[in-house]
Amino acid sequence: MPRNDPDKNKSSRAGARRLIEQTPKALAGLAAVTGVAYLAGSIYTKAYFSEFGASWILEEAPATTYFSQSWVPLLLMLYFGYLATTNLVVIGSQYDVTAGFQFRLSVVLVQYGPWFLLALLVMTQLLSAFSYVASAIVLSIIGVASILLLFSSALELVVVRFYTRGRFIDLSMTYIAFAVIAAALYVIPAQLGLNWARVDKQPTSSLPTLYLRSDAEKEYRLLLSVGERLYVFPARFEGASPPVQAIAIADVGFAPPER
Repeated sequence: MPRNDPDKNKSSRAGARRLIEQTPKALAGLAAVTGVAYLAGSIYTKAYFSEFGASWILEEAPATTYFSQSWVPLLLMLYFGYLATTNLVVIGSQYDVTAGFQFRLSVVLVQYGPWFLLALLVMTQLLSAFSYVASAIVLSIIGVASILLLFSSALELVVVRFYTRGRFIDLSMTYIAFAVIAAALYVIPAQLGLNWARVDKQPTSSLPTLYLRSDAEKEYRLLLSVGERLYVFPARFEGASPPVQAIAIADVGFAPPER
C-alpha cells in the first residue's frame, strides 16, 4: 500500500490555509475585475452603436447589453479571476520565485511590453482612421492578448515584491505598465466596437436577416433584440449610418415575399 508523505501533506495543508486566508482579498479583486469588465463592455457597446448613429438605444436597453455585445468583458473577467485565484498559491510560499524562468520572463515583459502595447494602440488608431477595418480588428485582438499577458507579468512582480522579504524589486516599469494597460482598456474596446460596427453595416454582414410586414420588399438586419423589442436597419442604405428603428416581434415576417 502507498505510504503518505508527511512533507507533502504538510505542504498541502499550508497551501489550503493560505488560500482560505487570502479568499477575502480574492473576492475584492474579483469585484474590481467585474467593474473593469463592465467598463470595457460599456465602452465597446457605446462605440458600436455610435457608429450606427443609434446611441439612443443605450437609453432603452438594459445594462446586460454591455456584456452581451462583446466577448471582451467575459474574457477579462475569466482571466483576471484565474490570476486572482492562482496567485494565492504563490503568496507566502517559501519557494524562491525570483530564481525561476517565469519570473525572469515577467521582468522582461514588464520592461518592454508597455512600449509594444503603446505602439500597438497607435497603429490600431491609424489603421482605423484610414478605414483598414480588418487590420484594425486583428491588431485590437492582439492588443487584448497583450493586455492579459502584460497584466499577469506586472501582477507577478507586485506580488513577489510585497510578499518576498529581503529582496528589492524595482516597480517603476510596473507602474508604467499599469498606466498603459489602463489606456488600452479604453482604446481597444472602443476600436473593436467601432470597427465591428463597420463590418456589420456592410451588405455582406453576418447579422440575422428579416423582413417587415409593413415593408416586405426590403431586407433588414437585426441589430439588437431586447425582450419583445427589436432594433433593425435596412441591409442597403445611403449615407454613413443606416436608419435604425425599433419594432415589435409581431411586425416581423421571416421570409421574403413570393415573386
